[in-house]
Amino acid sequence: MFDPLDLYSPDEQVQLEKITEATTIFTKLHQDDPVVVITAVNDNRIDGIKAQEEDEDEEEEDSIIDILDLPPATYATPQASLCVLLLLKPDKQVNFNTSNDDYDDSTNSKSVEIICKEKEISSELLSSLLTWYTDLWPNSRLNTELKICTRIPRLRSYGQKELLLNYYTSLLKKYDNCNEDYINDQIVKELSLRISENCGRSAQPSMTRDFNLQNLVHVIQLYEPSLTADNLGWKTWGSSLILSQELVNDLETNKNNKKSKSIRRVLELGAGTGLVGIAWACKWRQLYGNESIEMFVTDLPDIVTNLRKNVQNNDLDDFVVADVLDWTNPEDFIKKYSDEKFDTILIADPIYSPNHPEWVVNMICKFLAINGRCHLEIPLRAKYALEREKLSNLLEQHGLVVYNERSSEGMDDWGVVKYLYKEIGWDTTLTD
Repeated sequence: MFDPLDLYSPDEQVQLEKITEATTIFTKLHQDDPVVVITAVNDNRIDGIKAQEEDEDEEEEDSIIDILDLPPATYATPQASLCVLLLLKPDKQVNFNTSNDDYDDSTNSKSVEIICKEKEISSELLSSLLTWYTDLWPNSRLNTELKICTRIPRLRSYGQKELLLNYYTSLLKKYDNCNEDYINDQIVKELSLRISENCGRSAQPSMTRDFNLQNLVHVIQLYEPSLTADNLGWKTWGSSLILSQELVNDLETNKNNKKSKSIRRVLELGAGTGLVGIAWACKWRQLYGNESIEMFVTDLPDIVTNLRKNVQNNDLDDFVVADVLDWTNPEDFIKKYSDEKFDTILIADPIYSPNHPEWVVNMICKFLAINGRCHLEIPLRAKYALEREKLSNLLEQHGLVVYNERSSEGMDDWGVVKYLYKEIGWDTTLTD
């Protein structure tokens, strides 16, 4: 259970015990009017928890707040509580950088209007929270809209997660059994989201991420449903970001090569949320428009619905087709779109079962043109070392050559990961 005394040193706890005792006595006398309690507590200078000393008026702009600065569940108005919950919503993620774990200092440079728009906070809600901090429970660290909007989100930082969970559960106890109305429903909804966001990536709700790549004008937006039913294709993996940047850089480097502008057939296998294929398509469109390109991003039926949505959200559905391609039964895809080979095949993180190396090599053999290239990015997970070795052996056995190979390091939702890139093509000496 959350105990506010945990936040204070022993000397401060002695002082806080006296404050708590006085507050309890006064609360019992005025239990029917909590606003009277709040006002009286402040009027009588029982402010060891909240109010700053009067000589701290000239505080620094980056003054730190803690959980005790949030409106307590017992007394806060629903509007104030909802506003706090919206302020604690994670910022939109960019390239796996998230304010869930570390506070993003860029928030300090944003205006109140921008923050409220991003967090979907109405002026009425913000005004109700400002009234709380100026009239009902004065707090000089949170007595302006700018202070509220820039300082409360800092509580998402790593050291506050457990305390935030306790704060959320205290609110949930108050509102979960309340009579149904719109604001109570909103509070419970936001509480469920904030709690799940603090329980690790696997428990997080659906989200939209931004991916901002070098040499690419378009900022890619991908929707990721919550991870349910072990649908790993519903999230974006770090290898996709690494491979996307590799491909965008390669297209940029070779943009003046006449051969690169020739008609291109491109296939992404196991596209998931579609980052690799979408990044490639966006860069191609940036360089050459929508001409001389035929592109497919593919996955299993459960994944393709969201994949198609991401293609549409990035305005690529006029030349990028999202459809089903089952690695164990590609004939349906071939019947629908012909057996013509592809100049470029894209694959990111395809190995997470013993069967995958064989399936991946079979797909490369079936769909790669004689002079085509397959771009493969795999994470170096210790658990799948044997599968990676099997993949290399199968490539060699089928007459495929690794023309380019390099390792790199990058981030995903679970931290730093090492990756291996392979550029694969046919051994043309065997076909001459």
